[in-house]
Amino acid sequence: MTEQPIREALDAAGRVPSEQDLDTLSRQLNRPVRDVVEIGARCVCGNPLVATTAPRLSSGIPFPTTYYLTHPVITSAVSRLEAAGLMNEMNERLGEDSALAAAYTAAHEAYLANRDAIGERSGTGAVPEIAGVSAGGMPTRVKCLHVLVGHSLAAGEGVNPLGDEALAGIAQWWTKDKCYCVGAWDTDSAVPSQDRSRHVKTQEKAEDPEVKRAARAAKRAAREAAQQAGEQD
Repeated sequence: MTEQPIREALDAAGRVPSEQDLDTLSRQLNRPVRDVVEIGARCVCGNPLVATTAPRLSSGIPFPTTYYLTHPVITSAVSRLEAAGLMNEMNERLGEDSALAAAYTAAHEAYLANRDAIGERSGTGAVPEIAGVSAGGMPTRVKCLHVLVGHSLAAGEGVNPLGDEALAGIAQWWTKDKCYCVGAWDTDSAVPSQDRSRHVKTQEKAEDPEVKRAARAAKRAAREAAQQAGEQD
C-alpha cells in the first residue's frame, strides 16, 4: 500500500464542532448524533455538510465510515443518482478503466490515512479490527455513493474520482458555492434527544469487545473439553 498524504478541505479550526454544529447535525439527521469528533465539510453559510465520526465508537464498536453525509439536500440528491443506476455504471467502468481503478485505489488509501489521523487527533488511536477497510466499496467496488461524496467533500476535489463525479452529477440540486440550508431541516422543534433506530439498539446491547472475546474463548474451551471427554469414553 502506497502512503497517501492527508488532505482535508477544512483547516484545524474549521473542523472543531461547536455545540451548535452538533445540534444542527442532530436536526439534519432527525436523531441525536453520536461520537462526532470533527466536521468534515461545511456549507458556505457555515452549517455542517459532513460529520466526521471516531473510528471507534464510545460503545467500543469499530466504525469504518469516517465521513457521514448529513445535509438533507445533498443526501436526497445523491439518492437520486443511486436510484438511476449510477453505481452499476461506475462498477463497470472500474473493471474496464485501469487508470480509474488506480485512482480509486489511491482514494481508498487516502481515506485510511485520514481515518488514522482522525483517530490520533480524537484520542481513539489505532483500531486494528478495521485496518485496511475503508468504506463505500473502496477500493474495488462502489456500494454507497453517499460515502464517496462525503469523502470528496471532506478531502477536497481530486482525491476521490468517483465521489467527485457524483458531486458533479448533483449540480442541478446542490453546488458548493450556494447555501441550500433554509427549509432543508426542522429548526423550530426541539433538538432530537432519543434515537430509536435499530442500529442504535444493536449498539446499546453490544458487549465490551474484551468480554465478547473472553466468552468466545470460554465456549471454545468447553467444546474442546467435551470432545476430549468423548474420546476418552
